Amino acid sequence: MIDIGIALPFTLGIVTAVNPCGFAMLPTWLGYFIGRDTDDTRARPEQVMRGLVVSLTLAGAFVMVFGALGLAVTYLVSEDAVARRTPWVTVAIGAMLIPYGIAILAGRKPNLSFLRPRKGPRSRELWSVFGFGVSYAVVSIGCAAPLFLLHVAGSFRRNGIIEGLVVYLAFAAGMAAVLTALTLSLAVARGGAVRHLRRLLPHIDRIGAFALLLGGTYLIIYGVYEIRILADVNTGSNPIVDAVTTLQVHLTNWTADVGGTRVGLALWLLIWTTAIWGVTPAMAFRKRRDLLIATAVAWAVLEGIMYRGELVLFPVARVAIAWPARISHWLSDPVRWAVPLEVLVTATTLAILLTWARAALQGSTGRRRP
Repeated sequence: MIDIGIALPFTLGIVTAVNPCGFAMLPTWLGYFIGRDTDDTRARPEQVMRGLVVSLTLAGAFVMVFGALGLAVTYLVSEDAVARRTPWVTVAIGAMLIPYGIAILAGRKPNLSFLRPRKGPRSRELWSVFGFGVSYAVVSIGCAAPLFLLHVAGSFRRNGIIEGLVVYLAFAAGMAAVLTALTLSLAVARGGAVRHLRRLLPHIDRIGAFALLLGGTYLIIYGVYEIRILADVNTGSNPIVDAVTTLQVHLTNWTADVGGTRVGLALWLLIWTTAIWGVTPAMAFRKRRDLLIATAVAWAVLEGIMYRGELVLFPVARVAIAWPARISHWLSDPVRWAVPLEVLVTATTLAILLTWARAALQGSTGRRRP
């Protein structure tokens, strides 16, 4: 259904989002995102639009760095020169994240421009997010650059500027699909938490702080490990790096088994649906109707005609049915690679359901009172 020349870089973009070098930056970003502006009381349309713009800015910074890398390696420096310098940058970024996380735990929020987005339409928020995206991309170069340079940057020389640009945009769309889906989901969940669980908001700051601490620590460990490898190829393995790499390999294999194009289309369909659900309450009736019809048509074409229910609906149903069995394996096989992700998904889902249930009960109680 989609030409293999586009499907490959699209899949590569999805996999790049969870590369082992920059793997720690993803939960660091998500933890920071839910912890920022805990007094934010924006309405649902504003929450969703902000999450959408912020995530696309982050993804845009990432792919711009890789685009610049492709140009640099093609015309200015060697790939080996880049590979030898990025581990030092990785260590430096990790060293910056740790004191920032400690400061948040201590009740302070240092004004680091590229790590702390600020509120307001005229603020530097997007530049801050852009800077985080640049950092995310830089620490990812060591793992993701070889395949990117071969399959994406190399397409400009093999196929010309037009086809090379199409391949590059496919890579960007795959990368953005992962970041946007995760950030937009948190924006929606976080909006509910702000409205209904204000007493828990101080803990959200701590979640973000721990994410920064863990992410910074891992970046230092990984950067030092890469430096040792460059100095001596016989350097022994690192158990922490091996564990993260194993998780990333399983995610990559799962994406390859399911099909990167299919995963990407599912993510973008969910992103579109969430965005429409978020912004339509603020729209006039005709615009809202037109967007809802367009969304229904997109679901009918992609989910119904192209994939016959196997894009989102049936896979999600099968996972939900099998989830109790997965939970039962947490104790019998706690070292299974998917256990951390399953625990995180279960905890997040329960928190969201409890938030909605509590809000519904409070609303029902309020209506019954005279």
